Amino acid sequence: MTEQAKAKIKHIVFIVKENRTFDTMFGTFPGVDGTTTGQMCNGKTVKLKPAGDTALDVPHSFTAGLRAINGGRMNCFDLMSPDDKTRPYVQLQQSDIPNYWQYAKHFVLDDRFFSSVYGPTGPEQLWTVSAQTDRFVEQEREGQYGTNGVAREFCDDKTERAYSFKDLTPAQQNEAYALQELPNIPALTTFWETRWPCADIPSVPGQLQAAGVSWKYYRGDNSWVDPLRQISTVRNSPAAWRNRVPVEQFVKDVQAGHLPDVSWVTPSFVDSDHPPMSICQGENWTVRQVNSIMQSQYWKDTAIVLVWDDYGGFYDHVVPPHVDLFGYGLRVPMLLISPFVDPHVDSRTLDFTSVLRLIQRLHDLPPLDTSSGMTQRNAQASDMVDLFDFLGKPQKPLVLKERSCPTPTQTVVPSTTG
Repeated sequence: MTEQAKAKIKHIVFIVKENRTFDTMFGTFPGVDGTTTGQMCNGKTVKLKPAGDTALDVPHSFTAGLRAINGGRMNCFDLMSPDDKTRPYVQLQQSDIPNYWQYAKHFVLDDRFFSSVYGPTGPEQLWTVSAQTDRFVEQEREGQYGTNGVAREFCDDKTERAYSFKDLTPAQQNEAYALQELPNIPALTTFWETRWPCADIPSVPGQLQAAGVSWKYYRGDNSWVDPLRQISTVRNSPAAWRNRVPVEQFVKDVQAGHLPDVSWVTPSFVDSDHPPMSICQGENWTVRQVNSIMQSQYWKDTAIVLVWDDYGGFYDHVVPPHVDLFGYGLRVPMLLISPFVDPHVDSRTLDFTSVLRLIQRLHDLPPLDTSSGMTQRNAQASDMVDLFDFLGKPQKPLVLKERSCPTPTQTVVPSTTG
């Protein structure tokens, strides 16, 4: 199977969007493990209400994710929104995201794909390139932006700070692991410290660079999402840093015949699907990126992996496996779009690590040593090769039309939670 994958798949496009759970987007999709109701911390069952095009943001920090999961009870999402306890309990219907549903019907939708970290966006995005967070559990918050007051400059500002686990012994890790549910979560933070958020860790972009495999990180204007600026070995390498380019370059590169072997693609904040941004506008952005591949010479040998980076505070009923101090986090959607898939709902347990293992497998790269980050998931994760079908007739392109988006009914403001 691996040799078939190497022969057939020449390009990986890893699109990372933001802040939606599986139940929020696909909880009513036929054949999935979904739900239309949610549990609250007081034991009450509530019906998931319509999310609308511009759902309100919900706090979704690392500890918020742990509170929501509550040791696997999946019942305390309402604690994150005390002014409106039902805010996390929302759901989109097919009519709200028709093009995402079209991808799900024609390709592979995985209903056991989990975010890698309990939250929020910064550590999740770091995991999408490095299979660890260098122990970080947060991104810089107000008051941690350094002496110049500029938010999230990462390796470019040594005075910035962010919360991280201390470098714990195995015994301390076990002790912290046992505290990851209510009412013990406040005690968990005694194992934290603040550090300069510039990680001296290996990464898959670094591996690709060393192996001579072409790659680019196409980054949209979003201060929460800049993981390569947080990895010193990439930030301080002029050759590697040149591969961090504006996201607007992605379609241009595809159309010009310059698509690299591996691409990370992240949108600007307004196109990211992050509440309260328009899900319609975000879906249209995704359609433009995917259409560009489907209308190009690259469709015949490309695999597109489309994911959402964290749960965004929203309800999901499936218990994440508790594999280490960082997660898994809550379940998020994953779509595998390629000529080499048999359309179906898949239920393999995966996370962002699995996408990295696929890239590594296709290019004969070893698992990253992530032990200093207190996780070994990269060495153990599924490589996703089993999700492909190389024997059947290749899928034809599914070129979709963008749609007219509703006029916002509320004032849309950027997220303050990431």
